[in-house]
Amino acid sequence: MTRSLFISVHDFRSLRKASVHFIAAEMARRGPTAFLSIGLSTLSLRRGDTRASLADRANRVERVDGVECYLWRMKWHPFNMRRAALAPVERGLFWLYRQMLPAIARKWIRRADTVFIESGMAPIFISDVRKLNPSARIIYLMSDDLEVVGCADTIKNDFVRNFDMIDTVRMPSRYLLERLPHARSAVFAPHGIDRGIAEKIYPNPYTPGRTSCVSIGSMLFDRTFFQIAAKLRPDIDFHIIGAGHAADGLDAPNIIIHPEMAFERTLSYLQHASFGVAPYRDANTPRYLLDTSLKLRQFALFGIPAVCPDFALNDTAGRYGYRPGDAHSIGRAIDAALQSTDVIELDAHSWPEIVQRILTPEAYPDTRV
Repeated sequence: MTRSLFISVHDFRSLRKASVHFIAAEMARRGPTAFLSIGLSTLSLRRGDTRASLADRANRVERVDGVECYLWRMKWHPFNMRRAALAPVERGLFWLYRQMLPAIARKWIRRADTVFIESGMAPIFISDVRKLNPSARIIYLMSDDLEVVGCADTIKNDFVRNFDMIDTVRMPSRYLLERLPHARSAVFAPHGIDRGIAEKIYPNPYTPGRTSCVSIGSMLFDRTFFQIAAKLRPDIDFHIIGAGHAADGLDAPNIIIHPEMAFERTLSYLQHASFGVAPYRDANTPRYLLDTSLKLRQFALFGIPAVCPDFALNDTAGRYGYRPGDAHSIGRAIDAALQSTDVIELDAHSWPEIVQRILTPEAYPDTRV
C-alpha cells in the first residue's frame, strides 16, 4: 500500500480534468491519497481562476472519490512580477508563501511514501518536501514547460537548483527532455486513456438536422478561428465548452458558448460531433503539445476528425490543418474534416498502465529516454 500526496494548481474536484486527475484517481485505488491545491487567492479569483466554483470549500479537508482534498486559499499568492528590478521582492513573496504552508499539508507530506509535484507553481515546494520527509519518493509530473506557461523566474530557478532532489521526472512527451537540466531521472510515460468512456452511448445534445462541432478547454484558445469559421459556415453550429474569458465577445447565431462542465457531460458532445476543433493560438507553440493535447486525443478516441493548426498535425490520421487567421485554409480544413474517410484510432495505454510505468519504469523499456 502506498500513501500518496499530489501538489498542484489543479484541484481534484474540478470539473475540468487534466492528466493529474487521472493519475491521482488511480493512486487512490492503490492506497491513501491526498491532493493539495495551491495558488488560490483573491488575486487569482479576480483573474478568472478555474477553481472559483470551489472557493467556498477552501481551507478544509473534504474527501471525494477516495481522495482527501484541500484547496489552500489566501488573500494573496506570489506571482510572476516580470521585471528584473522586482526579482528580490518576487523571491521574498515566494519564500513567505512557503513558510505559510498549512499544517495539514505538512502532515500529509510527512506521512507520504510518494509525493507527486506537478509542473506550474508546485515546484517551489520540492526542497520543503525533501526536508520534511527525507525518505519520500518525489515524482515530478512534467505536464508543461515552466517557460511556456509563464512561470516566475523564482519557480524556474528553484526547479533547477532542487532538480536533483527529484527521484523521477515523468514526461508525457519526449520533446520535453530538452527543458530539463539532465535526463538521469527522466522517464517517458504518455497520457493514458479510458477506452470504456467511448464504448457507451450518450444522448445527442445537438440540434437535430444541424451539423455540429465542438471545442473543449481554454489552453492557447484562438478566438479568431471561430470569428472566421462561423461566417464561412453558417450551416454549422460551433459549440465551445469551458473556454472561459477567452471566448468573451464571440457573438454569432451559430456559435454556442457553454460554461465549464463536468468531464462526463462533455462526452455526449464528443461522441455526436461531426468533428472537433483544437483552436490553438500560434504563439511559438511548443512541439510537446503535439503529444500532450488531451482534446486531440479525446477526438481520436471517439473517432471524430480534428480541425487544428498546421503545427499540430504531427502526421496523424484524422487531423486537418489550417493557418491561424487564414480564412481560405480554415474553410478547406473544415471541408476536409466533413469529408474525411480516415480510419481514426488512438494508440494509447490505459491510465492504470501509465501509472505503473511511472512507478516502476525499470520494468518497461519503452519508458527510457
